[in-house]
Amino acid sequence: MMTKELKIDKGQWLSDVLPMIPSNVILNKTITGCGATTLEINAPRNSIIIEPNVPVIIGKKARHPFLMPVYEGTTKEDLKAYLAGEQDGYHKIITTPEGFDKKVLPAMYETATPVYEDYFLLFDECEKAIQDVGYRGDIYLPVEDFFTFKGKAMVSATPIPPSDPRFEEQGFETLKIVPTYVYQQPLILCITNNTVAVLRKLLAKRQDETVCIFLNSTDTSLSLIQTLKLQGRSKVFCSEKSVRKLKRANFPDVSDTLGELAAVNIFTSRFYSAVDIDLDIKPHVIILSDVIRAPYSMIDPHTEVVQAIGRFRNGIAKAYHIANTSTNLQCMTQTALTHKLENEENIYMQVAGITPTNKIQEEAQQQALSGMEIKRFITRKGKRNHFMWDNAWEDEKVKGYYRLPETLETIYRTAPFQVATYHLNYPITDEDRLRRESVRLNSKNLWQEVTKQLSELKKCKSTAEASYLMEELGDEFAVMAKAFVLLGEERIAELDYNRKKIEAALGNLEENRLLTSEKMKIAVYKRFHTGDIVEVAEVNAFMRQLITDQGIPFEGRVDRKVIGLFFEIEECKMKGNRGFRFGKQKYEL
Repeated sequence: MMTKELKIDKGQWLSDVLPMIPSNVILNKTITGCGATTLEINAPRNSIIIEPNVPVIIGKKARHPFLMPVYEGTTKEDLKAYLAGEQDGYHKIITTPEGFDKKVLPAMYETATPVYEDYFLLFDECEKAIQDVGYRGDIYLPVEDFFTFKGKAMVSATPIPPSDPRFEEQGFETLKIVPTYVYQQPLILCITNNTVAVLRKLLAKRQDETVCIFLNSTDTSLSLIQTLKLQGRSKVFCSEKSVRKLKRANFPDVSDTLGELAAVNIFTSRFYSAVDIDLDIKPHVIILSDVIRAPYSMIDPHTEVVQAIGRFRNGIAKAYHIANTSTNLQCMTQTALTHKLENEENIYMQVAGITPTNKIQEEAQQQALSGMEIKRFITRKGKRNHFMWDNAWEDEKVKGYYRLPETLETIYRTAPFQVATYHLNYPITDEDRLRRESVRLNSKNLWQEVTKQLSELKKCKSTAEASYLMEELGDEFAVMAKAFVLLGEERIAELDYNRKKIEAALGNLEENRLLTSEKMKIAVYKRFHTGDIVEVAEVNAFMRQLITDQGIPFEGRVDRKVIGLFFEIEECKMKGNRGFRFGKQKYEL
């Protein structure tokens, strides 16, 4: 595909250098927020603009009231009425990919609208058709019709070159907008083994400022809010399904549409591209990729990171990407992936090519085809879905970025940022956190794991970092942290990491603390002295009454072990009765 370049100066909009988006181009606008969608909205022609998500459509409708938005709640009849009504100018329909296939096209057909000849189709944020098709198959729905339109284009600040041969067959070109000024955003890349610790440190420095975190995992978002105690000063913006999930988990500050921001805001992938966030202040933007706990949070520096930071139309204070890496991520080379898909596709086509001679064979054929993984890579018309192939390679490529710190650092050198890289490692890691949370751990294994992690923290050279991490462990496992401090690692091991035994030992320790209070010492040492020989019954009766008088909640048996807290004791005979010979005092007053 040929590439043409068009220069743009600082302060210019796309409309200043391009009167109208031409047909059969992939418009690489390079910079976010330069007005590409607005250019088509104002173009003197009928348009259908496909946006990846509903929040984008809501935002565009607010800016341009004459748009006809299509998403959940919009009916086919609404569209038919819009098409039949008189408009001041041209028809401008803005829709999700699903709305295009299920509502827009049927309305066009039923009103006999020559849609392919009379409408210009703009596929906005076109990389999403590749990046999201793996888990959101319906985003591909407009692609087959896209090539039927007389006027059509794709646009993005971060397009991914598609492999579909129809782009070449129809003479598509890439039109790249080239800024004449330095546009690369400064970004701090922090590669770490403990993303939570780094995020905690960063949030502590930005307590009085607005922070926006992009994290593609609802579960991890909630866990962070709880771990970092952000309840009451945070909000989550995510899909409608995730809103319901978080509300069921008793987190009410969540929405599927943009609203007033909190001090700390977490956005999922629904808000990574195209959404305009207009603020009076410049927030600190943090991209968080925890590939250990949330593999879907690893994102491409060349596309999704650019898009996330570009959401803020009035600029940002600083940009950060906090990420961990893992050699456990398995990824394939492009050659290996192509070989795999070609062979699977070959078998699929052979089975699909069989002509059944009866219903039993037909059902067996359909069962066989439905059970093949490669079926996801085949279009409704039985042809190769090139966007799914591109998606598969994108997934493998991005996984490769996050296998090693040096790989992620290297890929950032080719991304459109001015990057400063830091490496921060901690004694307790994200993998340690995952092991603690693992449901496979039984009680004994959990005690062993937490004790091991507490022991590592004890060796930590940085007391400040150790205290943060110790606090985190203490919040999660208060009894374990208390046992580690009071009983010690060796005593816990002696008790075989048995929770009941450890809690009993802690109980004894607490009782002993109360029994050896200053008032108890004074009373005992006033009554008994080194060298005394006293009957056991008299000693135990005195101690029992003393405990009662002091209001100590002691329910155990009062025997030798109680007086043994104060003196070294030997048993002896005294006029035929059992007695205690008092030795050295264990405390000094």
